[in-house]
Amino acid sequence: MNLRKHWPALWPHLIVIAAVLFITRQWWNPYLLAGHSGFMDLYRQVILHDAIKHGDWWPRFAEPFYFGHGSLLFNFYAPFSYYLSEIFMWLGFSVAPAIKLSWATGLLLSGMFMVLLARELFGSWAAAGAGALYVLAPYHLVDTLVRHAFGEGLAFTWLPLIFWGVLGAVRDRSAWRMTAGALGFALLMLTHNITAMISAPAIGFWWLFLVIKHRGEGWRGPILGAAAMAGGLLFSAFFWIPALMETDLIWSKESLIGEYFKYWNHFVYLPQFFSFKWGFGGSYPGVDRDGMSFQLGWAHWILLAGSIAAFSSRKEWRAHIAFFAALTLGSLMMCHFVSWPIWKLAKLLSFVQFPWRFLVLVTFAASVAAGATVEWLRHSDLKKWSYLLAFCALLLPFAFYGPYATSRHMLHNPEGRKMYPSFYAGEFEKQLKSNHFRRLELIATPEFIRTKHSITATARDDFLPKTVDRRKLPQEAPSEDVTVTNGLVLTVKKTAAVHYFAQIAMDQAGTAILHRFWYPGWTAYVDGKKQATAPQGEMGLVGVTLGEGPHEVRFTFESTPLRKYSGAISLGSGILLILFLGFELMRRKKT
Repeated sequence: MNLRKHWPALWPHLIVIAAVLFITRQWWNPYLLAGHSGFMDLYRQVILHDAIKHGDWWPRFAEPFYFGHGSLLFNFYAPFSYYLSEIFMWLGFSVAPAIKLSWATGLLLSGMFMVLLARELFGSWAAAGAGALYVLAPYHLVDTLVRHAFGEGLAFTWLPLIFWGVLGAVRDRSAWRMTAGALGFALLMLTHNITAMISAPAIGFWWLFLVIKHRGEGWRGPILGAAAMAGGLLFSAFFWIPALMETDLIWSKESLIGEYFKYWNHFVYLPQFFSFKWGFGGSYPGVDRDGMSFQLGWAHWILLAGSIAAFSSRKEWRAHIAFFAALTLGSLMMCHFVSWPIWKLAKLLSFVQFPWRFLVLVTFAASVAAGATVEWLRHSDLKKWSYLLAFCALLLPFAFYGPYATSRHMLHNPEGRKMYPSFYAGEFEKQLKSNHFRRLELIATPEFIRTKHSITATARDDFLPKTVDRRKLPQEAPSEDVTVTNGLVLTVKKTAAVHYFAQIAMDQAGTAILHRFWYPGWTAYVDGKKQATAPQGEMGLVGVTLGEGPHEVRFTFESTPLRKYSGAISLGSGILLILFLGFELMRRKKT
């Protein structure tokens, strides 16, 4: 390999690696990374790992939650971040390091993909600058170190990949770049539903912008660009179609947009975009009550200002700088009260919950536009000063955002008012010696989750079936998995994940009840014959009617026609893509 030849393409990636190592420098220990949802992500990871270990590779019904009565978490909540951690767990890492390795992988890939995009738009110095800005951006650090927003934090990874893929598809008419864009969009859908929803219009505008910019070059490029977005939807159909079509069966519409989650309480005030404030608290109405940061970051602001000069002096960059500057401004507006009429008009936006979630798009677009400034400085007329100024610009995100990249770790205090306290590295070992605290990652087993204090899948019971009365949730694990009316349960055996076998003697006709929340997919086989189940009682438990006499009953959570058809769409689209790429290879060889 000729290092000198490839150096311009390689060295921006080294800047990204340096940024990731800087952020993760306090992570390399066995302790759980702290954050608002850190404990919840740990519980979800433990449950997913246990389900896969027992053969349930897609646990749409996660049993241990709600004292073992189960949750539809992975049927509705985008699960890719947990599957990424699962790879590290199967490689031998314990749960807390596996989650941190997933975070580190997301940070690294987000920077690497940003390098690819910015280098094609402006050059290598822009790639290094945009990569560093994107990885170290304050809101990226908020998601990682403050909120532990696992899905949203890893969603940063896919935006530059999608934009890079669509760029190559439209401009270069490349089937391979179309594939990259499609996979990026599918992974975004599987990583964070909300980020995918708010990013889709931006991706559509990027496609339209490129189609107009490269008009007159035929229809292959626009078609491939559109296919990237359509392909992403088709590849991820196995997840999002059931999640969308079955929404009316759960409490999400009631719980996701009410009380604390009313979006009008979470708009960002103008001074907050410029504030240096940093904290580990939450989001509340009022400019002074917020405990976490909503700044874009001064390194971004300074280099965005510099992009005006780059726009003026480099004609070939103007369109791209203008697009990403406009996307930055538009996304900032969606965070602010000025966009309230749009939020009121587009009812679906209420499920975004927090307008400041648009900071993901702000960070992405601003990092691209600001990266152009670094390239402009390097090639400016300042001669010997150009290298120095460009290098100083690269250091700006490290200098401004370095103080925020401080990690805390989480402990468990079962008797305290604050059950999941977090501490800085210097305090952690001292607190660990206290009799009050325990390491959550060591005690959070599936049995712990099933039998201890009520551990729910989400903060507001979003994915509970509507057949469950949320005012009367279980307060303890059931003493028996299967009970009956008018009879006797002789034996009960769990034969596999979400599979139960019971021998029952009925004195007269009655009902056998499996103490799991009912949901479409729960099926009973009575004496070998398939029989419909129905929700029973205030908790909506799985029930099946039995006649008088002895019976063998098998309960199992199966797929439904909708889920099977959705899976077929994903499988079929994947096969079509492989065939199309094979055709492209053959066509290239002939030409």
